[in-house]
Amino acid sequence: MLHLTSDALEAGRIYRSTGAIQTEKLRSDIYRAWERSHCQGANPRALQAEKLSIIDTERLLDSHSYLINVAQPYARILSQAAGTERHAVMLSNQEAILLNVIGDKETVHGSESFPAHGTLLSEAVAGANGIGTALAEKDYVQIVSAEHFIEGFHPFSCQGIPLHNDKQEIVGVVSISVRSADAHQRLKEILICASHGIEAEFLIAKLEKDVRRILASSPDDYQPLEELRQDIIQSHNAAKLKLEVVSRMVVVNKLDYAMQLLQQAEKSIQLFRHRADTWRNLASLETGISQALSLTKCIQDLIDLLATEITIRKVEVITYWQEPINVIFDQNSLLRKLLSCFLQAFERGNTGGIVEVKVDKIQTSGLARVSFLAIPALGISKTDPVPYIFTLPLVNQHLVNTYKI
Repeated sequence: MLHLTSDALEAGRIYRSTGAIQTEKLRSDIYRAWERSHCQGANPRALQAEKLSIIDTERLLDSHSYLINVAQPYARILSQAAGTERHAVMLSNQEAILLNVIGDKETVHGSESFPAHGTLLSEAVAGANGIGTALAEKDYVQIVSAEHFIEGFHPFSCQGIPLHNDKQEIVGVVSISVRSADAHQRLKEILICASHGIEAEFLIAKLEKDVRRILASSPDDYQPLEELRQDIIQSHNAAKLKLEVVSRMVVVNKLDYAMQLLQQAEKSIQLFRHRADTWRNLASLETGISQALSLTKCIQDLIDLLATEITIRKVEVITYWQEPINVIFDQNSLLRKLLSCFLQAFERGNTGGIVEVKVDKIQTSGLARVSFLAIPALGISKTDPVPYIFTLPLVNQHLVNTYKI
């Protein structure tokens, strides 16, 4: 960190004297940020960034109230993780205008004029910084002390990461600024996990809209899909709780335990994303085009999504196939068909039963055969179980090449 600061200080001195940017003294992403800042006319001698008027700021905050409210719990977790360090957690919109700032009292409300909501932090105005540069790079960035383009930001080291909505559009940035280089490093993974948590909240809101649409247009499908939605939301809430605990552990230097929990939280958030994606395909009422799909992966995804239901019913699901099997079918329709088969098999197998799912190829007909067999627990039923079987067209070698399976 020290060599980064000294090199950046020297690069800044040369730039302010000659207008030349020293490539060898700046990291590549910082060099790009300085070059963009220079080309867009940012003032390197500025001591603070520009702000919107009070009226425009109020309008901005009102129009972005949803984003502010979603991000607020995660901003508090980040602030808590910083502990007694001088710090500020910031949220901006997609235009790098500051929406919210929380941190220690001295930083946020002290005499140093730390950026407040309504501050313009694009590189064109504020030079290289944790918000404007994260938007320009469309990726996580860290800017250490004098790597900031304008002098007023030099006391702090900043990190920022863009936030994406459910359509993968960038809607803003979450960033944290600290004075201590040590704090800067230990907060990186927490910041990244928090950003993923915020993005998961966007997905939860979309799932809620989807389930309302299902209730209105296809009420027969509502209950099982709503139960699955609640299950995956609960798994995300557990990840959020882990992140909260991590922020407390970091403050008291229980770093090893904190990092273990953080890894678990990140894994849970990624699992939530995957399950939410499967759920949304299930909930889609549209029939798409037939495409190459991994039938065996679709089945595994559904088993994962149904994990809570399987546990509650005390059902054992056993799968049989010798290799991954690819078929040509509409994904949404296939998932709905498989879900229906699982739910029927659960009912027939009853509590404590077994559900066997077999997938194989009928080579002579070019079809994949799927078989669901529900075996009730001993003593539940004397009726011999009858499998439910359906077939799907296999992907042939030509289509394998076409679809790059």
